This record gives sequence, structure tokens and C-alpha cells, in this order.
Amino acid sequence: MQLDSYVPLIESQAKAGREWEVVIIEAGKSGNGFYYPPPVLKEAVPLFSGVRALARADEQHIKYINKDVKNIVGWFSEPQFVDGKIKAGFHISEAAEWLRVLMLDAWQRGKHDIVGFSIVAQGVSRLVREKKGFVKWVDRIQRVDLVDVVVNPAAGGRIEKLVAGVGPKHEEEEIMLENVGDFVEQQVAEQPDSAADSDVRLSRLENELAEAKCRLMLVEALQNSGLPQLAQQKISRRFASRVFNETQLREAISDERDFLARISGTHRVKGAGATKVELGLGGGERTLKALDGFFANRDIAGVPRFRSFREAYVTITGDNALSGQLREARNLTKFTESLTSSSWAEILGESITRRMLAEYNTPGLDDWRKIVSDVTAVRDFSTNRRMRVGGYGTLPAVNESASYQNLTSPGDEEATFSIAKKGGLEDLTLEMIANDDIGAIRHIHQKLGRAAARTLYKSVFDIIVNNNATSYDALPIFDAGHSNLGSSALSANSLLSAKITMSEQAAYGDSVDILGLTAKWLLVPLELEDSAYRLSTSSTLVGAANNAGTEPNIHSAYGLGVIVLPYWTDANDWAVVCDPADCPTVEVGFFNGNEEPELFVQDQPTAGSMFTQDKITYKIRHIYGICVLDHRGMYKSVVA
Repeated sequence: MQLDSYVPLIESQAKAGREWEVVIIEAGKSGNGFYYPPPVLKEAVPLFSGVRALARADEQHIKYINKDVKNIVGWFSEPQFVDGKIKAGFHISEAAEWLRVLMLDAWQRGKHDIVGFSIVAQGVSRLVREKKGFVKWVDRIQRVDLVDVVVNPAAGGRIEKLVAGVGPKHEEEEIMLENVGDFVEQQVAEQPDSAADSDVRLSRLENELAEAKCRLMLVEALQNSGLPQLAQQKISRRFASRVFNETQLREAISDERDFLARISGTHRVKGAGATKVELGLGGGERTLKALDGFFANRDIAGVPRFRSFREAYVTITGDNALSGQLREARNLTKFTESLTSSSWAEILGESITRRMLAEYNTPGLDDWRKIVSDVTAVRDFSTNRRMRVGGYGTLPAVNESASYQNLTSPGDEEATFSIAKKGGLEDLTLEMIANDDIGAIRHIHQKLGRAAARTLYKSVFDIIVNNNATSYDALPIFDAGHSNLGSSALSANSLLSAKITMSEQAAYGDSVDILGLTAKWLLVPLELEDSAYRLSTSSTLVGAANNAGTEPNIHSAYGLGVIVLPYWTDANDWAVVCDPADCPTVEVGFFNGNEEPELFVQDQPTAGSMFTQDKITYKIRHIYGICVLDHRGMYKSVVA
């Protein structure tokens, strides 16, 4: 939003800069990985009414420490949801004069992002995978504790505009303030006191202004310094509540860089006149890599993995006594929207989810995609309908001067299906942590990921193995009425017969429209694996007919692939499926398009399994449905 270089104020000068219109939080993905859907924020609007504002270091905000009444700088009123944002009035307390002067000075000089706002709230979230990583999807905000004034907001918290008002003892008057210096002069000029009193007041206001300018200079310099957080805090404490010049601040930052370069060993400042200190991954990132490495049983990105799960638990939570009181853990935070760290259960859940999805995507268990023609997003649990429309046959000839005749409209029928939930629970107990049961803990992600992948894998292939009925005509997929059922053992001849039968299939409702489909995949049990690969790859004909060993193998010429189904119990049956791009075969519809399983965490210390049984419970959920769209691209031989 483009603003003029001055701001109109309709208020008493004594109150200038005490009321602001601000954005507390904005819908979408925040800088620390939380995703706030607009409906969630809209529902949470009343929770922000009257919430107090604190000003404390960003690191203190993240760790939720130094919650002191002395840090209260104001409060918020009249929150509302507008254009995907929660906006509210921000009222600065008279006790926080420094913040009023800082914000007003910066605003008048065009620096509108001098501070930001970050929430401290409690709610329910879950880890959802995106194309480029993971996001913590917020399902509900249950309580808002505070909104802090911070340097680096992550969820869009910012100043929108300076609000005009009327002081209790002044007439309404419009004045144009081009800078804070004008404001100071008018403050003094309008006072009816003696010249001496005016000099004292002018000196005091000028000193406040100088301190505010120094704070602004300090914030900007530290933001651009590239120094670690602790080094920035050290310099911030040194220059707090005092007037200084730019040279003094620049020298202090340079001295701190030199000091870090001397003590950092191999992590040196790079380049002459370097503007930042490169110390590699931050502590939080290293912790996550170390935990990921524990589950993967290898070091990740050069970060040594945790060798003991108990070590990981104590490092992340600070619960040295294994009390299970995660509320008291030093690294446990809530939704904090400047930078963020996560609770033990969330951090562990992220690592388990990453490993779970790696197991879920294990090669072989995604072979179902090879025979599926449609993967879709389904929005609800009601019946989903897919229309099957027939053809017009061949067009009749039209004689000279004759009229065109009406074509026979094709018939239609529908295939239907509904989605359903698949899932289960897995526990991590306090005893497992205390006993450092590495084997059991490392298997959690394997059991969750592979169970989800195997369930989907079997759900798709079971329609062929079990010969499920179609929804559009109630016949089995493979049936004499569908002209796609055989009874011969797998051989070069029977495979050729199956391919011919499939290629001769006619389109639905159009007996003259021969589809000419080509078999793309040969599905077999383990017992037929060797025969299947010989048939699909040998350059010469497989079988007794190839006595001279020179007969060409037609099946290898068309790129026939083999899918082995280890769980198929019938040792003699086999099937072929066409390229799904040539003919509809099977549709898999995922709830809201979420193709991968979700992991939920129950870790509230006052309720559920954490309270009653000293354990964190993880719930895996996968929601999808499967529909046979057409039988014509599939053939099966059921051998007696």
C-alpha cells in the first residue's frame, strides 16, 4: 500500500501514535512452516479481542520465556477478518512511550515495517506433505495467549496505518506532521509554561527522539549483520536505552565478527570485509537432522545422528528426569509466528512422517499406478458417479439432394464409488524412551509407511486378483459377457490369444468401433515370474514350437512389462492390462487430492493417552476410493 510521506492526525498531540490499525496474522503459509486456512482464522477472530501485547526479544518469544508484566506494551481491540487477514486496533500503553516514539518516527519517515506482530496461541495441527516438503496444517486455533511485537514476523503481522483520534481536552484539529521533529516543536510551542519549563520539556522530548532513532538504527544494523542470534542479543543489551552514533555501533559489530572468527575454528568468516558469519545449520535444524538420522540410521547433511533415542528425547524436551511433563520442557512452544520451534511430539512426528513417506514410496508398492488410468481428488464421502457414454457407430451415406438423417443417440451408464478411511494407531511409551528401545522405535515409521502403501497396493490389485464386480453392470470384471475371460495356462500361444481378444474389443454401445487395444502389462503370481520374464524379454519364441531356436518372439517386440504380485495365492492364474492412456481402466480417488497418508499426534498432557497411560499416540489416516471404469482394457485367465 503506497502512503504519502506525511500522515494526517486528527487528535491531541499528546496521544499521537498511540493507536494503530494492524494485521495480526494473514492466511496462508507462514515463514516457519505453519499453514493457516482462511476459515480457521475467520473462526478464531473473537479470540483476539482484548489480547495483550508484549515486547520481548524474538528468541524469548519463540521459547515463550520472560513473560513479565513489565514487558506489556499494549492490547488489541475490535478484531475482524478482512481479505484473508485478521486485523485489529493496537493500543500502545502510556508506559511504553519508547514504542510509541519508535513506531511514529519510523512511520513518518516512510519505514512502515519497523516492527511486526506474532501470535502465541494453542491449537490443533497436522503434518501435510507438499511437492517441495512439508507444512504444518492448522485445523483449529483454540486459544490466543498473547500477540508479541517482534522484529521478524513470519505470518504477515504488520502495521497497516496510524489511526486518528480526538484527545479528551482538545478541539478537533487537522495537522500535517512531516516528521517527528515538527511534532516535538509543536509539543513545546503549545505548552503555556515558562521558558525554562519549555526548555526542559524540549530536552526530554529530543532525548526520547534520539533514543528512538538509535533503537531503529540498532534493529536495522543487527538485521543486516549476519551475526548469530546470541551475538545480536549481546550487542543489543550493550546499546539498549542509550544514545550512540553509527560509528560506535559499526565498530561493535565488527569486533563481534572478529571474535567469532577467532573462536569458530573451521567455521571462519569468509572473504575480506565479510558481512556475515557462516556457522552452518542452526541448532534447531541440526537437531531435526540428528533425529532424522536416528531413524534413517545414518548421518544426514553432515550432522551426527542421535545414537540413543533417550538422548534425542532429553535434548529436544529438556525433560532430564523423564517425567513426561512436556509442558515444562525447555523447547516446547506453541504457535509462535516470528521464528518457531516445535514440541517434542511435533518434532518426532515430523521425523516419523518423513521416514513413513519414504517407506510409503518404496519402489514396487507403487506398481498400482501402472494399471490405473485416473488419479483424482474427491471432495466428500457421498457416491461419486462416472458416466460411460457409447458411440454413434458409422456415419450413413447421404445421397445427392437427400436430407441428412438423425443419428441414433448413444446410450450411457454410470460407474460409481465412494471413498473410505483406512488407518490405525501406534504408540510411543515413556518406557520405550527410558529403556532406549531403539529397535521398536525405529520400526514405527516402517510399520506405518509400509502398512499404508501395502493397503493401497492391494486395494487396487485386488480388483483383478479377486475379480470384483463392476458397478455399471454388476458383472464380474472378467466374465464371458465381457469377452475378457480365459482358462489357459500362461504360454506364448495363450498370451497371444489374450492380446488378440483384447484388441478386438468394441467400444461401449458401438459394436463397429473396434478399439485395437494392446496389452501393456502382464500380471502374474511369484510362481509364474520366470515364465513371464522369458515371454516378455526373450528375442526368440519361448516354448516347444521354437524347436530350431530361431522363431522370433512377438511379445518382446511390443514392450510388454511384467508386474509380479507376491501375495497372489493362485499359482496358475494370470492377467494382462492395456496401457491406461489408451483406455480407461481404474480410477483411484483421494480425499481432497491427498495421495499420501496423514499422521496425527495425540500429546496433550492433561487428556487422552498422554494423561492416562504416559504415551504419545500417533494416528495414521488414508482416505480414498477405487472404481473400475471399463473392463475392455483388461483380460484374465483363470486356470482350473
